[in-house]
Parts: sequence; structure tokens; C-alpha cells
Amino acid sequence: MVVLQSLGALADVGTASTWSPSSSYGSLTFYNRYAYDYATIYKTQPNVRTCVDFLARNIAQLGLHVFQRVGETDRQRLRDHPLAQLLARPLPPEFKLTRYKLIESLVADLGIYFNAYWLKLRVASGAMGLLPIPPVYMTVYGTLYPTRYEINVGTWRKTFQPAEIVHFRGYNPENPAFGLSPMETLRRILAEEHAMGEYREYFWRNSARMNGVIERPADAPEWTQTARERFKAEFEALYAGDENSGKTAILEEGMTWKEASFNAQESEYLGGKKLTREECARAYHIPPPMVGILDHATFSNIKEQHKNLYQDCLGPWLAMIEEEIALQLTTDFESGNDVYCEFNIQEKLQGSFEEQTAAYQSAVGAPYMTRNEARARQNLPSVEGGDELVTPLNVLVGGQASPRDSAPDAERGQAAHTAPDTKAARINPTHVELRQRHIQKWEQVIRHHFERQRQAILGRVPEKSAKAIALGELWDPQRWNRELHADLFRLNVATATVWARSMTEQLGAELDEERMYEWLDENARIAAENINDKTGRDIEAALAEEEPRSAVRHLFEIAVTVRALQIATSKVTTAANFGSREGARQGGLRSKTWIVNSGNPRPEHAAMNGETVGIDEPFSNGMMWPGDPAGGGDNNADCQCSLAFGR
Repeated sequence: MVVLQSLGALADVGTASTWSPSSSYGSLTFYNRYAYDYATIYKTQPNVRTCVDFLARNIAQLGLHVFQRVGETDRQRLRDHPLAQLLARPLPPEFKLTRYKLIESLVADLGIYFNAYWLKLRVASGAMGLLPIPPVYMTVYGTLYPTRYEINVGTWRKTFQPAEIVHFRGYNPENPAFGLSPMETLRRILAEEHAMGEYREYFWRNSARMNGVIERPADAPEWTQTARERFKAEFEALYAGDENSGKTAILEEGMTWKEASFNAQESEYLGGKKLTREECARAYHIPPPMVGILDHATFSNIKEQHKNLYQDCLGPWLAMIEEEIALQLTTDFESGNDVYCEFNIQEKLQGSFEEQTAAYQSAVGAPYMTRNEARARQNLPSVEGGDELVTPLNVLVGGQASPRDSAPDAERGQAAHTAPDTKAARINPTHVELRQRHIQKWEQVIRHHFERQRQAILGRVPEKSAKAIALGELWDPQRWNRELHADLFRLNVATATVWARSMTEQLGAELDEERMYEWLDENARIAAENINDKTGRDIEAALAEEEPRSAVRHLFEIAVTVRALQIATSKVTTAANFGSREGARQGGLRSKTWIVNSGNPRPEHAAMNGETVGIDEPFSNGMMWPGDPAGGGDNNADCQCSLAFGR
């Protein structure tokens, strides 16, 4: 019976229990009543090894850095700290132990035993070293927490105090002093896999000979014991063994052969192996596609699962290791509680080079690399004047988020034919995440347009309507139409090109972007006039109020918070579907299908879901694609429909 005596601290835990891999907790009993230790299961069960190695390799390849908290929002990396040096080189070179091997063995032991151990050593230099101890050599004593450890290697045995061992352990509902292996939960599944493997091994070891029974006629004379043994010996000599595989049996005295062979389909052999893979992946919380289970895998969901790998799948493992090191190792150094270690997962989450470049440019709003820095990456010599950061003028005054963006020359009515670099956009044209990014960019530009209008107008509007103010005194529609036209054309080109290029790349065709510019330019011009026309009418109505300044301020608050998002959503639908249709046309497709993506679509759009027409023909509502301006505002506002294409 466990007795607790506490006067502000845990003083006694009664009789301590023990754990070691040789105990009942360290082995599994299968159908043949043999007990297999965890190490044997790891060696003989390929699905277990796949999952354990997946965790160990993916965590071991991450950098493990040491930081010091400088403030609530700042930290400093410590490269020369004793803890950083210890993790980088756990033991002297003659031990052949790298940081990778240290972490790999740690995670593998956790995956197999849910326990892992490092022994703290003093090396020749007097510094600390870390020696991984295989759990098979360790015995843990304790009930509510470990009280002592015993290492048993052959005839050598030594006891260590908890402060001398770094013990990583998982959850155990029976005793928190040591972890409970995930293999305990997988026992039945692994037993089935083991039994199937044993059967198949013996099946092929016997050269896949005929399985069945021999029937003698009912009226055949009775066999003597000598005759029966003679026939059995002769039959096995003729048809059993490697050299006799595939021979045709010849029977005597009217005997017949009744087959009773193993049938993989009827025995669900393949289904059982698949179940074992899936259950092992679930037990270790690994997405099935990450360990080769590709039944429901697509390009998009594998890409998303790879992004979530170091957050949802490996994140808890990383957090446990980081906190155990902070608890059991940092206290050995005079560094205080502000030193901690952290795995570097940013290298795995930062995306491709194109995605990083786009993110940096959008974040800083300007170029972030000089010409000589770019030339150095290509192993080219520097040039005079190449160390200056060149910032295009439109990035400073045009309100654009990226120096890659371009806009039409509105003064001359000519469109700039330089579209953004979108080679990284190899995605499905209905990709929700990509669509949302474009909506955010559109919303940002449109909101900025409204804010500039508010700044230009609001200060000239009186507080009270002492005298009538004509709209023409405040409002310059030509200026606003010209500026918004330039912004919308630039956005039209950026969005339509991404969707068009995605289609042509999937079809193996080349995209002629210039074929889209005329329509996109005209669409941007009409949209700018419509948007500013509504804003002008709203301002005219506000000027007639008793408190015109308050009314104008309110209408622009609505424009910035509500109208900008509504316009962005509708215009992205228009540009994206126009671009995907143009890409499909240039790729040789000849039909298009209306697809409803919203959970609450318009009844008219819901009725059209799945309607298919020729690629150059209008749908039944007269629109060429979702977002077609021919449908008017009632059809296009907040529309999220898209197109699918066919030959």
C-alpha cells in the first residue's frame, strides 16, 4: 500500500516499483505465447520501424539552438554557452557521437520504449558529457517519480541518483515514474501481423507446395499402417521441398485431390497489412501519407500535411524534449532560468525560394537585396554602384505591396505588360488559401484608395451644414478613376495570370499573357468608374446631412471596413475565373462547368452547379464565367463560384 506523508513536500512514497525492459512492461506476448521484447519487435515489424525511424530522423535533422531571454519580446542566441557546446558535441571525438546521433537515439528510444536516458559524465577536460543509455540496460525504481536508476551491462551494475540521469519519459497511467510503450496499445495489431508473417514465411519455406487433402474412394481396400506410411513418405519425397516445387502430382487407386490452400484475398492478408500500417501511424500520430500510405493523397493535401508536420505531428515531441532539457540540464550550469533550448523548425517551414522572396518583398514593401548580393549568389563579380539598394519609385508612392507589381500607364491609356513572377503557383485553380491571399491583397489596395479619398476630402467638409457645398468642390472623379484604374489593372493582371498559368502548366501549354491584357484593362476601367461613382453619390448624400463631416467620416468607415472586402472578393472571383478560362482555352480545352464552392450560395447559382457548356458559350444565366460583369452586381457580389474544364 502506498502511503504519502507530506509537510509541504513529498516525503515518502511507500514501496517503490521497478521497471526494466526485461519486466512484463518490456515485452509483448503474441498468439504463439512467445514474449518478444520491444527491441525485437522494432527489428521484425517493418511498420513499427517505419514510424519510429520517421520520427527519429525528422527530429534529429533539426538544429537545436540555445537562447537567453533578454526581455519579454527579445532573445539572444548563445553559441558559446556550455549547454550549446554540450549539445553540439555530447562526448569527445573518440566516442563517435554527434548531435544527430544523440537526438536520433533519444527519439527512437522514446518511440520504442517511451523512455530514454542520458548519463551525465565528466570527461577528461572536466566538462560534462552525455552518454545515451539504451533502455534495455536501465532499471527504474520509484512509484510517483523516479527515486534511483540502476544500469546493468553484463556483470557490471551500478546505481545512480536522479540528478545523474537525464530521463525522458512519456505518460503511464499505472506509474508516472516511467513511460508506457506505444507498442502495448498496438499489441493485438502487431500480433496479427506477426502471425501472418509467420504463416507466409513457412508457406514459402515449403516452396509453396500444394496445400490440400487426398481422398481415397470409399470402396478402396483398407490400407495397412505400412502402406499408409509408405505412400506418405513417397508423396512428400516427390512433391515437397525446393527442388520439387511446381511438379504435377500423380495419385493411385482412384484417389482425388481436394485443394485447401491459403487464399490471400479471402484471408484479407493485404487488408490486414494495410491496417497494421495505418494503426501504427495513428499510434505515433503521424499523417498516413508521411509514411507512404497514399490511398487518399493528393498534391495539395500532401503539401499542407508537410507544412503541418513540424507543428501538429512533431510539435509535441519537440516541446517535450525542449522542456526536459531545460529542467534536467540547464540547472547544471550557472545561467539562471532565462536560458533555454529550442529546435529550429523555421528551416522546414520557410517554403521554397520563390515563396520566401514573395513573402519578404510583401513584408518590407521594397527590394531587400542589392545587385551585388544577387550577383554573388550567381558567382558573378561585383559591379560599381551595385551595393546600393534600388527602390522603384512606385513602391514608395504607389501604395504597392511588392516591387514586382506593375500598373498601366493610365495617362496614355496603355497597359504595362509586365506581370508578376508566378512560376511558384503550381496549384489547383480553386485553391482556397491562394484565393484568400489574393483577396487580402486586393482588399489592402482598395482600402488604401478609400483612405486617400477620405484624407483628401474630410478636412474640407464643415461640421455643420451652414451652407450648401457642391460635390464638384470636393470630388475629382477623373483623378480617382485614373488612380483606381491603375491599381485595379495591376491587381487584375496579378490574379488572372496566376490562375491562367496554373491551367497551362497543368496542360503542358505555353501561356500568352498579352492576350488577356486588353480585357483586363477595360474591366479595371469600368470597375474603377463604378466604384468611384457609388462613392461620389454617397458623399453627395452625406453633404446634405445636418452634420456632413460626421456623415462623410461614417461612409468612409463603411467603405474601408465593409466595401473593400466585398469588392475584393467579387473582383478576385472575376479575375481568377477569367484567367482560368483563358488558360484552359490556350491549353486546348473545349468545355467548362460551373462549380459552386460556397456553403450558402445564391439559389440561381446552386441550380447551375455542374452545368457544362462550350468554353466560348455563355451559361444559362448569360454569364461566361462566375464574376462575369455581364451578370451585374446581384450575381457577382461575394460570389465564390469557380470553373472546371474538360475536353
